[in-house]
Amino acid sequence: MRKYADLAMIGIKEHTAYLNSVWANFLAKIVYLYMQFALWNALFYSNNVGSIPLSHDEAIRYIIVATVISTFMECDVIAWINGQIQSGDVANQLIRPIDYKFMIFAKHIGTSVARFMIYTLPLGILITVFYRGNLFFKEQLVYGILSILLAYVIQFLYSLIIGLMAFWLIVTWPLNMLLAAIYKLLSGSWIPTAMFPAFLAKINLFLPFRAIYAIPVTIITTPMSFENICENLFIQLVWLSVLFLISEAVWVVGKNKLVVQGG
Repeated sequence: MRKYADLAMIGIKEHTAYLNSVWANFLAKIVYLYMQFALWNALFYSNNVGSIPLSHDEAIRYIIVATVISTFMECDVIAWINGQIQSGDVANQLIRPIDYKFMIFAKHIGTSVARFMIYTLPLGILITVFYRGNLFFKEQLVYGILSILLAYVIQFLYSLIIGLMAFWLIVTWPLNMLLAAIYKLLSGSWIPTAMFPAFLAKINLFLPFRAIYAIPVTIITTPMSFENICENLFIQLVWLSVLFLISEAVWVVGKNKLVVQGG
């Protein structure tokens, strides 16, 4: 267990190694949140308010909470695995007496802790100062936190699967760019899934993306019955199990297909 804790510390140190980058990222997140806030305000103050299925307050709460959660949910696993394969360092990692997937997860946790302390907490304080309204329902906050934890693991497993595909493809960044755009859209990170057209909402029911942002953010920001909350948590558990099994299969087959470049 100690070795994984050390790997998490490495993840924290790597993310905080360049202070200028940290400050730039933090400012970028403030600007992004302000742009989202201004965009949705402008949308609701236009003449098409009647066609929007969410109220102004519901949409603003959703966007703010989704943006705050995204500050620590971001996952660099795909780029990290891709870089290791191209440099050849993955060969050294695989011969170490440590589980490769858990090693990646431990570093990811460390990076997430750093992001939470550097971005999430200060951004939350700024929102508390400037936003005059209730962002979440206290009665559902515990379920929301549980849902965020499930979403965090689902996000990691999804990224791990795409990252491990580099064992076949060597270079995955073109695929990553395509899937990242699809994921950002369908997960509800950019747009609440309640606003999707009917055909897209039906397609999304059979994909894991809404389990990453839409479900936890909705549980936190929207009043729901206990049965509805349990149903959504069950959906997350199902997708977590499915993605775990897929990641294990990709790992078992992929390490036999691995072609190492560089060192």
